[in-house]
Amino acid sequence: MKKAVGFAITVVILLVTPGCVGQPIEKRTTAVEWQDAKAAAQAVELGIAGLIPADEVVSVDQHETGSLFSCDEKRHRWTGITYVTLAPGAEIEAVVKQMEEGLGTLFVEEDDFMISNYRDMFDEYTVTAESPITGESYLFGQDDSVTISIDSWSQCFTLPEGTYPGGSF
Repeated sequence: MKKAVGFAITVVILLVTPGCVGQPIEKRTTAVEWQDAKAAAQAVELGIAGLIPADEVVSVDQHETGSLFSCDEKRHRWTGITYVTLAPGAEIEAVVKQMEEGLGTLFVEEDDFMISNYRDMFDEYTVTAESPITGESYLFGQDDSVTISIDSWSQCFTLPEGTYPGGSF
């Protein structure tokens, strides 16, 4: 239940914050296929998970499929999730803050990412990394007492003609 509520709030936050919509076309990146956008987002999810010291990680569960959200009338972005289960005794908030500090190493070549944090409705420390140019976004924080969730939204892309945007991707 907590995951569903948190995911719904996350979706609302990302839909009302800067993303693909409203950006001039000339500021958007070059065209990308959905498979490449998904692969790039999943790679960053794993990169974010990799910011956690190995001795504090029990398992990493990256979901193979996700779904699509609209960027605007013609474009979409892929969204997915990875769960990281921590070792007993790990202090989740301290781990999340350590991950936040390491984000600069992941986005070193991409200076358009805005990093921010806030306390969610459960008073848990949550971090976002968002690109107002591409619409690419990442959000991570405590999911339950031993798990960190890493949500991703790929850069915006145009689906091939005739591709239905519903279902799993």
